[in-house]
Order: sequence, then structure tokens, then C-alpha cells
Amino acid sequence: MSSLNNKSNWIVVGIIAFIFIIGGAIVFSTQAVNTNANTQASKSNFSAAEKYYDFGSISMAAGKVSKIFILRNTSATPVIIKKMYTSCMCTSVSLLDGDKKLGPFGMQGHGFIPTITKEIGAGQEARIEAVFDPAAHGPSGVGNIVRNIFVETADGAKLSLEIEATVTP
Repeated sequence: MSSLNNKSNWIVVGIIAFIFIIGGAIVFSTQAVNTNANTQASKSNFSAAEKYYDFGSISMAAGKVSKIFILRNTSATPVIIKKMYTSCMCTSVSLLDGDKKLGPFGMQGHGFIPTITKEIGAGQEARIEAVFDPAAHGPSGVGNIVRNIFVETADGAKLSLEIEATVTP
């Protein structure tokens, strides 16, 4: 009986060790992916005079508010915008191209986010319109909000813009 318990204990220890090894590998690979994503985000060829905008105090009753961000291609080669999305469905983003509007695009995972293929030449600008609907969350949506707008390029770089507001009824 003692040898059976000893064998069972070794099996349990082996299973626990296996779980820790697999768990460690998953954590390590996730950290490597996040580090790579952060590195890519910092290598964006776009610069923005403003990456953050505070609407201040806004009323749900007054309706949607918008902000246009200007992005400049700081590289010597064209940059292709492939994807734009937001951190919440209460916010949408559009790419303004002359008299055309590409979008609006919303939150990833909440409906289809189409790709864009818009080339921005070296030294040229892109106009990005962020629209926030303070009534989207209903009466429980009062207070401070912070939302992000993401612009991804064909080379994998990602630029993040941020809006903030204090929502009142």
C-alpha cells in the first residue's frame, strides 16, 4: 500500500510540475507578444500635434461631440492606414479624405471592422475624426470617461489617441 501511495504522489507532483511549465510558457509568450506590440506602437511613422483631447464637462442631452486629430507622416516614404477602431462602442472614428469620409469605425469585437487602404504620402497629413456619444451608456454613463482611438498601419505600427470628458445628465 505504501508503494501505491508513493507512486500516486509522484504522479500528482508530475502533473503539477507540467501545469506550471505550460503556464510559465504561456505567460512568457504573452509578455513577448505585448512587448513586441508596444515596440511597434512606438515606431509609428505618424506624429500628432495632439494625441489627447479633453472635452471638459458635456451633457448627455446636448448630443454627440467630435474632435479632429491631425496626423502627419514623418517618414520619407508613404504610410498606408489599414485599420482604425475605438476602445468603446460609444465612440466612433472616421478618416476624412477631402470631401469623403471613410467610416465610421467602432470597437473591435463588436461588429465588423473593415480594413482601409489609404496611403498618406511622405510629409502629408491625415485627418481623423473621433465622435463620442455621451448618451450611449444611458443614465449610468455619467462621470469621467476616457476613450481611445487606434490607427494601425500596413507595417504593423499602431498610434493611440485619447479623448476624455466628464459626462453630466
